[in-house]
Amino acid sequence: MLKNFVSIEGVASVSDFPTLTTLDRYNQFEVEEQVTIPAEKPEMEQIVSVMVEASIKNYYAIATPTGLKVIIEGELKQKITYVANEPTQSIHSAMFITGFCNFIDIPLNLPTGQNVLNILQTLGITLDDVISAPPNIIIEDFSISQIDTRKAKKCTILFAWVRVNALLATYLPA
Repeated sequence: MLKNFVSIEGVASVSDFPTLTTLDRYNQFEVEEQVTIPAEKPEMEQIVSVMVEASIKNYYAIATPTGLKVIIEGELKQKITYVANEPTQSIHSAMFITGFCNFIDIPLNLPTGQNVLNILQTLGITLDDVISAPPNIIIEDFSISQIDTRKAKKCTILFAWVRVNALLATYLPA
């Protein structure tokens, strides 16, 4: 992908998008940040390319008054390659790792007088069993703009999804 003369690697193509079912729940969110090129590296004249990768490092489910949430903790690894602001215009790069924490909401239709833990107990499952596989994440979009010779502003749009245990299907909203 080429955006504002910057080559960007790591953004999902449409063919990478998941085909969601009635058991899948998702969240879309952004990670905005400003990064500074380390002092030991030369200043930037122009950003040439960015490689970006998202991963989920940890996840767990929690009960809420309206259903469940799957908490996801992850990181963005980003490598910025740039032309140095010096006469030789050599090419340099800087690596940045940014953590993020977000959630995927799983609302449930709870019968009157019941709470999430009652429902799970009735189904014979625990919070550890509410999802059938680990959550997934892709990068939907990425943008970067140079602020000055040391700083850049980045925005990453992420799409995370998870499949709910089929035992919960009758409690999921349509």
